[in-house]
Amino acid sequence: MIGDLAFCPKTGARLSEERYYRADGPPLRVPVDDEYVSAEEIDGELTAGAVCSSRRALLTHFRRTHQYHHRPDDELYRTVALRLRDLKRTASGPHSPDMVVWLALHDHLDTTGIDVEWMLGHVELRCPHCHGRLKYHQHDPETIHAECATNCTDDNADRLAEIERLASELARDALDRTDVEEGLGSRTTARDALTEPLG
Repeated sequence: MIGDLAFCPKTGARLSEERYYRADGPPLRVPVDDEYVSAEEIDGELTAGAVCSSRRALLTHFRRTHQYHHRPDDELYRTVALRLRDLKRTASGPHSPDMVVWLALHDHLDTTGIDVEWMLGHVELRCPHCHGRLKYHQHDPETIHAECATNCTDDNADRLAEIERLASELARDALDRTDVEEGLGSRTTARDALTEPLG
């Protein structure tokens, strides 16, 4: 992932507070070890995170953020590792960013009855085209519209609807179609991530 929630795209290691600035592009940081990633696994390469991370990095992010909210659960982590394998194998093109994979994983786990509402606080919604930040408009108490802040496609389209569609398609194509379709009526959407605190 990139932005405020960036982590090492290879291992999922946290990134240092210290930032290294360059003439262009985002500031870079160095991965740091913790209880989830050991010092031996870190290569010290500077990074700003990535739009698409490895399956291992996403699993590390899942374990770390899950333990902000719950006790460790090795059985859940094994299930998530398998689901991430399926998602990463299937994801390509606009379905491959971490944001889409994370939301597809959320949708699938939610349909199986696992408490995953907390996951929405650990993903930053971005434009699916340029990966830039979104600009939000609340038209009424029930309707939030999110546009690409740079309007990269020149149409002021609602990116939330597009993100939800991409996540649903990936969950459908990569995981058990029946489990996903049965739960679509009650699943939480990308719009709900707007009300969850980043953590």
